[in-house]
Amino acid sequence: MQKWKVLIADDEFMIRDGIRSVINWADYHMEVVAEAEDGEEALELASAYQIDIALIDLNMPIMDGMTAMKKIKEQLPDCRMVVISGYDEFRFAQEAIRLQVEDYLLKPVDPQQLENILAAVQKQLEQQQATDQYVQQAASQVEKNRMQLRNRFFQDWLSSNLSETEVLYQLQFFDLPAAFPHALLVFKWLEGEKAQQLLLHDPHRVTDEVLCEWLETKLQPYHAAIYKEQGQWVTVFLWEGLPQSFTAQLEEAATEELGQHLVAQLTVIEEISAATAYHQAKQALHQRVQLPVLVKEALQYIREHYQDPDLTLERVADYLHISVVYLSKTLKQELGISYVQIVTKLRLEAAKELLKTTDYNIREVAEQVGYDSQHYFSTAFRKVTGVTPKQFKQQV
Repeated sequence: MQKWKVLIADDEFMIRDGIRSVINWADYHMEVVAEAEDGEEALELASAYQIDIALIDLNMPIMDGMTAMKKIKEQLPDCRMVVISGYDEFRFAQEAIRLQVEDYLLKPVDPQQLENILAAVQKQLEQQQATDQYVQQAASQVEKNRMQLRNRFFQDWLSSNLSETEVLYQLQFFDLPAAFPHALLVFKWLEGEKAQQLLLHDPHRVTDEVLCEWLETKLQPYHAAIYKEQGQWVTVFLWEGLPQSFTAQLEEAATEELGQHLVAQLTVIEEISAATAYHQAKQALHQRVQLPVLVKEALQYIREHYQDPDLTLERVADYLHISVVYLSKTLKQELGISYVQIVTKLRLEAAKELLKTTDYNIREVAEQVGYDSQHYFSTAFRKVTGVTPKQFKQQV
């Protein structure tokens, strides 16, 4: 059982000795650890011993008792104060009440009255201790399960089970930006790859934890939060812009550094909800993993090089060692859109993210996403979005 530390402060030795001697302190789980004969000494000893209870006379030299109590309260806000004084003046009682003292006793001190006060103080301290322990245990449990709680929050959010107010509140609770993210980056383990790895008794196999740690390292320059689902999915919430080419680089790096086959889909959140963006990204990935290898390789190359204004269908075909006609026909057949539409879509999605999250002017944005001509960029942007880049930037 903890012993509560007591300080007795009075300029008269006989008073201090009498208070210390008349009480059986052990009955109240208390111990007199220090005595002071002036206010300044009382302050020093209270701080040195980190006392729990102070019995203080108001009329002391150097620093009076009221001043000493104020300063002790500043350093030890939970310290219980009992005033012992020869003054029966209302103004002292008022100030003592303001300082939240436990009681105000007049000299000569009645031992029974003091014992009653100490019993009450002991009860208060033990109740506060029990409350503090409960709060500490609860906080420890919350911290221990923090990742599980955060994952549950992300799951509820992406399932549209939370209101906007609830989402913003919980983002703050998990020390994330109190604003909705700009984009989602969804990863998928290719069918069969994860199951195959989990069946292998290989100490070097890639676990979910290793994959998430790897992603955290790669995404360190960006403000991001990772949500690991059950199964084959990993979702990253992004509060900063991320170029489309970066996702392609992540896929390639995962294969080279982890031996892990991943596909990634970056979806910008504009006027849609996070849940809608999430399901769109998942659907896009489902479609991608069903594509022929040739189309996947073509898309990978395009995503890595769309920022290059010299990127052409001929260049992609040369990279894949196939004819331009065959590549064009295959892309149209499998994706339902032409090569030009594929590149335009990637470039404009990247442009919208830059317009939302950076201070680049229109010419700089055009150059960043692979357009030589600002005019051509603006024309393409307006054709797809219905507004000019300038108008889009003003709207967001």
